[in-house]
Amino acid sequence: MRPLVVAVVLAVSAQVATAQDANQVLRGTVVNEDNGAPIEGATVIGQLDTAATDQDGSFALIVGADERYLVVSAPGFAMRSIGVDNASRIELTASHEVIEIEGTAPRPRRPKPPPQEPPGRPAAQSYALSAADLRTLPGTANDALRAAQVLPGVARLPYSFGGIVMRGTSPRDNIVYLDGIEVPLAFHFGGISSFYPSNMLDGITVSNGGIDAGYGRAQGGMVEMHSREPRGGHWRTGGSIGLLDTSVIAEGPYKGGAVMMGVRRSYLDIVMAPFVDDDVPLPSYLDAQFKGSFGNPRITGRITPTAFLAFDYLDATTPKEDREDESTIAAFFIRFALPYERQWGPLSLRFTPWLGTNQLRFTSRVNSVTEKFSRPIYPGGARLDLAREYTWGDIRTGIDLEGGHLSHFQAGLGHKGDILQQINGDTTIDWIDAAIWGETRFLLGRLDLKPGLRLEHYGLTRESVVDPRLALSLPLSKTLTLKQSLGRFHQPPTPGDVDPNGGNPNVKSSYYDSTSLGIEIADGPWSGSVTGFYSDGELQGVRTHDVVDFENLGSLGPTFAQLLEKQLGLAFYRENIGRARNTGIELLIKRYTKRWFGLVSYTLSKATRVDDPTRWLVPQTTGSATGTLNDPNILHGPRPFDLDQRHNLNVAGSVVVGNWRLGGRLQYVSGAPYSPMSQGGQDATIEMPYAGRLPDFFQLDVRADRVWRRCWGTVDLYFDIQNLTNRRNVEGRQLDDFGAETDVRGLPILPFIGVEFIPD
Repeated sequence: MRPLVVAVVLAVSAQVATAQDANQVLRGTVVNEDNGAPIEGATVIGQLDTAATDQDGSFALIVGADERYLVVSAPGFAMRSIGVDNASRIELTASHEVIEIEGTAPRPRRPKPPPQEPPGRPAAQSYALSAADLRTLPGTANDALRAAQVLPGVARLPYSFGGIVMRGTSPRDNIVYLDGIEVPLAFHFGGISSFYPSNMLDGITVSNGGIDAGYGRAQGGMVEMHSREPRGGHWRTGGSIGLLDTSVIAEGPYKGGAVMMGVRRSYLDIVMAPFVDDDVPLPSYLDAQFKGSFGNPRITGRITPTAFLAFDYLDATTPKEDREDESTIAAFFIRFALPYERQWGPLSLRFTPWLGTNQLRFTSRVNSVTEKFSRPIYPGGARLDLAREYTWGDIRTGIDLEGGHLSHFQAGLGHKGDILQQINGDTTIDWIDAAIWGETRFLLGRLDLKPGLRLEHYGLTRESVVDPRLALSLPLSKTLTLKQSLGRFHQPPTPGDVDPNGGNPNVKSSYYDSTSLGIEIADGPWSGSVTGFYSDGELQGVRTHDVVDFENLGSLGPTFAQLLEKQLGLAFYRENIGRARNTGIELLIKRYTKRWFGLVSYTLSKATRVDDPTRWLVPQTTGSATGTLNDPNILHGPRPFDLDQRHNLNVAGSVVVGNWRLGGRLQYVSGAPYSPMSQGGQDATIEMPYAGRLPDFFQLDVRADRVWRRCWGTVDLYFDIQNLTNRRNVEGRQLDDFGAETDVRGLPILPFIGVEFIPD
């Protein structure tokens, strides 16, 4: 019998070997049909083998010689059956199908954040925009942060200047992060573009309120920008060529990992010069980015070295008949970071150390008399985030360190023929802010409850603060979810505010107590939310003397002061005597299918300030002489906030017609408050504090995209025409040479035309 058994075994082995020889390894990629982005975690099922896609959307599985079809599925996408011969590139369509299952539903689990995103994502009152939204939303010129201004609760700034204003707060009260790294200037000069190209982003999250305990030092809101992972496999090169700037991006494998790098350069100053007056300053900018990805977080850990920089230059030269005025402003910042992440089953760790510098230089020359100013800042920080998941929820905790060095200011004065005189400030400031935080997420039946606590010590003010926070989510039905958030949010003063040379070393932190309540709906292609919010601010820093509000800019002065005072390192004397109150309702409705996209965003809000509550009941006059806040005639009762916008409406939509996507966006914003001025006797300026409002703002934008798909990628020709009606909105008012109030008009029609190359 033994020889017979051996013969049978040999025969079976030969058949298996023959069958294995006939099998082959099939390799391919799975991508999103809408934007060509790779889909990680998709399942590819064959007769002999099953494979899952990696972060590049790539897979490899064994198929038999007679195998003809594969089944491909991924969360959020429609299942697809595809022939083996066509499986090198598999495109999946986003699915809005709702499958009803009767019975007891399993306990929901918190989805793990993508590796490149910091743990502790906001769980309440946040809005998200995907990479596809960033590229196709009309009126945003393919820019991520300009797209964020379409969302509820986000106000606009004059001339679309860079800055985030959320729920009645100041730009200095809000914070922007890229992969957990704080960004000092989110926009380039003029707000034309943000510092980071949208084709290198996965998306953004805008948190108007209810920020997790993992983030602090901002009493307003937060914007998180999530860069995408570099793709390996093979090298790809893409970019864009536009009317106002050009960018190049390259990514591919490197030493067992992958790297991605890009550079962008504008020429707005050259293109727009023939169409504006000689005294209109035109900005130019340059930015560059690098990100690498090495290792596996589930095996040895992943390291993602990151660097990004931005440089802005503004030449404001005003030729006169009898003299020449020349002013230049140059701003530069750079960040280096080395994030590391590791995961052990339900336990995950992320460590993000970073450092950089912020540089701003101002130079002015009038009739050969030169003045200059600079004050560098050297910030740095580190975040350590730990998360542990359980069947009943999860626990998250971490340490958040941030500090820096504010150099002494350097100023130069001189006259023609003289040796330039250098005047250096005699103060420098060093600080470290340290925080420890923790939050626990409980799944109590249908209720999702997340209490959190943040303990922080501010090095600038030598004080310790405690911020308790709470967020909850409760499904009311299959389509409705109730969300609520409540918390305290402290914010330290800027280094310039505590500078003894012009600032107040005794100024302390301010804070907001904020709450919001909203209902979200998700029903197939429809989604939306209605949210009410209220926030009360105490100990707000108020400038009480030496007020410099860029008075030559008229009503635009307070806006520019709000925008720039945090970033420039300027010293202002403040006292913690102010109060703030912001209330409102936000509405968002979206409908998104493969062909149609529609969005309605509306905010009804009211933002008031009390600069000095101790003198609230002082009788007020209808007009007062310009002076400081110590002047008893200045208004000290509740007044409108400088950037208060009662109504803010955005309506956007697009439709696919053949190979084109056509869309438009309408924006209506009620006028911001301002202080009417007139010229009094003996050249005195008479001001009526916040007694008027500017005319309402209206703008219509249109966009058209033509897409060509090629074997190497996608070509997108886009026309994004802003202010199609060429309406010259009033952005401010100021006094002319004769003492009369004149309008400061906004930008005319502005075309953004370009071609984007998106490699597969």
